[in-house]
Amino acid sequence: MSHDNQTNESNTGSHSNRTIDTLSRRDVLKSTVAAGAFATGIGTGVVGTAGAAVIPTPPLHVDGNLIKDPDGATVSLRGVNIADPKRINVTSQARGKTAEQVVTMLTDTSQNWHSRAIRIPVQPVDIGEHPPGEGPSPVAFTQSQLESYLTDHLDPLIEHCLARGAYAIVDYHRHRDIQWTNTSLHDEVELFWDTVAPRYADQPHVMYELYNEPQEPGMWGDPTQKSNWADVWRDWKSTAQPWVDLIRSHAPDNLVLIGSPSWTQSPEGALVEPFDGSNLAYTYHVYPGHQVSQSSCHCWDDATVNGEGVAQVYEEYPLFVTEFGWQEGAGRWIGGTDTFGSAFLDWLEQSDAIHWTAWVGDPVWLPAMFDMPFTDISWEDNIGNPYEEDVPTECPNLPCEWSVLSGDGQMGDDIKNTLNSLRNDNPPTVPYDEQLPPVPSGLTVDGVTEVTVDISWSAVTDNGDAGLSHYNITLDGTKRTEAPKGTTSTTISELTADTTYTIGVSAVDRARNESSTVTAQATTDVFEDSTAPSVPANLSSPSNTYRSVTISWDASTDAGDAETAGLGHYNVYMDGTKETEIEAGTTEAILTGLDSDTTYEFGVSAVDRAGNESTQSTLSVTTDLAGAGPDDLLINDFDGSPAWPTSNDLGNWTGSGGFESIGVTDGTLRIDYNASGWYGTKVAQDISNYSALRMKVVGDNGGEHRDIQLSFGGVQQMLPQVTDNTIETTPTIVSVDLEAAGVDRASPGQLDLQFYNGGNSAIEIEELWLEQS
Repeated sequence: MSHDNQTNESNTGSHSNRTIDTLSRRDVLKSTVAAGAFATGIGTGVVGTAGAAVIPTPPLHVDGNLIKDPDGATVSLRGVNIADPKRINVTSQARGKTAEQVVTMLTDTSQNWHSRAIRIPVQPVDIGEHPPGEGPSPVAFTQSQLESYLTDHLDPLIEHCLARGAYAIVDYHRHRDIQWTNTSLHDEVELFWDTVAPRYADQPHVMYELYNEPQEPGMWGDPTQKSNWADVWRDWKSTAQPWVDLIRSHAPDNLVLIGSPSWTQSPEGALVEPFDGSNLAYTYHVYPGHQVSQSSCHCWDDATVNGEGVAQVYEEYPLFVTEFGWQEGAGRWIGGTDTFGSAFLDWLEQSDAIHWTAWVGDPVWLPAMFDMPFTDISWEDNIGNPYEEDVPTECPNLPCEWSVLSGDGQMGDDIKNTLNSLRNDNPPTVPYDEQLPPVPSGLTVDGVTEVTVDISWSAVTDNGDAGLSHYNITLDGTKRTEAPKGTTSTTISELTADTTYTIGVSAVDRARNESSTVTAQATTDVFEDSTAPSVPANLSSPSNTYRSVTISWDASTDAGDAETAGLGHYNVYMDGTKETEIEAGTTEAILTGLDSDTTYEFGVSAVDRAGNESTQSTLSVTTDLAGAGPDDLLINDFDGSPAWPTSNDLGNWTGSGGFESIGVTDGTLRIDYNASGWYGTKVAQDISNYSALRMKVVGDNGGEHRDIQLSFGGVQQMLPQVTDNTIETTPTIVSVDLEAAGVDRASPGQLDLQFYNGGNSAIEIEELWLEQS
C-alpha cells in the first residue's frame, strides 16, 4: 500500500554519536560454547547488555508451500520491520538509537522480545540522500552512493542480525510515485541487485525482497477469475522475472520474496503463473483501511474484494506478510484498533505456510510500536531533508530507552506478546555452523559396466556443531545424486557406453557446509549390440491445439544382446528434424510453439542403450485455428464466464442492438443481421503492447466481411479496407493490424462491429482477442 500517511521519512546529522555493537555471531558462539551452552545444540549468548537467545539461523529452503531447514523441519518466521537503517543512524541523536541498537532491543529475550526475522527497508530515497516523502526519479542513486550505504549501514546490520539470532530480510523499498513499467526503473533495480545480491550470497540468514510495493498498473480484482487482472500479473512477471534471475545468478540459494502490483496486495497472481526459480515466496501487505480489513469483512482470503485478498495462495506457496500494522488516529490506511489487529494476528496463524514481520519497530515511522519518553519534542524525520538540515540532539548518550505503545489502538504490546507466546513455534533445528566437513578420501572405482559405475570412499567425521548430513556425488562437475551419512558406496547408473567420466564425492553437513571434492575417472564398457529396437506402433494424436500437438504410440521392445538389451529412449521428429528425446517408459510427447492451421509430419523412433535406432513411425497432424494465447489479451471467448451480455472477459460493458437475433450458444456468439444492427464491447485500457485485433469467425454464406464496418480507436472502416482476410463458411481468422489501420492503441475506447451497409446473413464469432506484439 501507499505509505503517504506514514511519517516514514527522515532528518539528518553527524555520525559522531553513532555506536555500533561489533560483537559478532562468531564471538557469541565461541563464548557460549566455552560455557557449555551448546550442550543441546542450541546456544544462548549475550550481546551488549541485552539478552539474546542465539537461535540457529541455518540455510532455509522452500518445500512446497513450507519453509524448511536442512533437516527438513518446518520453520516459521515472525518478526518486525525497522526503519531504513541509514535514516535511523543519521537521526539517532533525535531518535534515541542506532539501527544496531534497535535490532538489539527487538531481539532482547530478557525483555520478552523474540523477533526471529528483521525486515530492513533499504530506500532509494536514503541511498541517494533525497528529500523524504517522495519517490525520486530513477536511477535514484549512483554505484558509489550504494557502496557507501552498504558499507556504513547495511553490512554491520546484517552481521548484527546474525549475532542476535535473527534472519535478515533485505527489502528493496521502492513504493512511491513510480510505475513499475517505467523503463528507467529497470536500470535502478539491476544496479541495486547486481551489487547487493552477491554481497550476502554466502550468508544463509539473509533473504532478498525483490521490490517492496509495485504500484500501477494495479490488480483490482482476482486474477484467478478475471483475465484482465491475470494479464497485469503476467506483465509484472515479464518485467520482474529478469530481476529474480539476476539475483539467482549471484545468490543461487538465498530465499527471494516477490511482491505484486497494486502495492503488494495480490500475491494470488502466483496461482495464475508462478515466477520461475527455486526458493521463491510471495509477499502480502495489508492495513486496516483496506476493504478486506473492515470489521464487517475480515476476509483476507477473498481476492475478489478489490483484489486485496490472497485467495489461499499459501496453500501452494510460502506467503510472507512483510507489512501490516495499525495505530488509532494514524490516517486513512493505517489508522485502526485492536479489532483489526487481533483478528489479523489470528488469521496469520492459520497455516505454517504464513510468515510475518509487523510494520514498524520505530517511534517515528507509522504505525509506530514505540514512543520516546526521553523527549517531549514533536520531532519527525520526514520534515525537511535530513541529509541537508540539522537533526536535534535529544539523546546525547546513546542508546535512550523507547517505551512500547500499548492499549487498544496501539500495536506494540500485541506484537511483542504474540512473538513471546510463539517463541518456541517451529524454530530451526540445525545449529549454526560454518565449519566445513573434511574431504572424503580413498575414492575408488569398484565395478564398471556399459551403463553403470560402482564407487566407494572412506567415511568422514564432521567436527562442526551441525554434524554430517550426506555425501554429494558429482558427474563431470554436476551433482548427480546424494548418499546418506553412514553410506560409503553407491552405484551411478544410466550412463553412456564407451564414455570417460570424472566422478566426485564431497561431504555436506546439516548446515549445508560442503567440503572440497575428491575425484576419480572411470570409462564405461563398450556395448556389443547391433540390433535395433522395434518400430513404435500405432502412432496417433489424441489432442492438439492451435499451438501444440500431442502424439502417442505403443511401447517398443528391444531384442539385442541379452546382457545389454534395453530401450534407451525415443526420438521425436517434426518435418524430418529431431525435436526431442523421450525417456523409455514414456509413450507420449507434446510439441509446442507451433503455427496455427498448419500441417506437420511427426515421426517417432526407438533407440536402445547401445545407440541402435529403429526406423520411424510417422503421422501428419494439422493444428487448430488460432485462439488467444497466455500473452494475448482476451476480449471475449463467449464461454459463459462472464455470461453474455453481462460483460466481456476484460470485465467491461458489452452489448448490441438492431439485429434480427443475437445470442450465445455452446461458446459461440451468433449474429443474424439484415442490413442493420451493431455489436459493441468496451476495451477501456492502453493496448500499446498488442499488435493485432483477431476474430475467429465463420459465416453462413461466406463473404460476410464485406457487410461489416469496424469502429475502434478512432478508426471507422469496412473490414476489407483494414484486412486481407475473408469470412468463409468454415472457421477462419480475421486479423487487423492495429498500427497499420491507424487505431489509437493508447486510448482505444469501444470496439464496434456495425452491419448497416447492406447484406442479409449470419456470422458466428468463437473468440475475439488482441495479439501481443
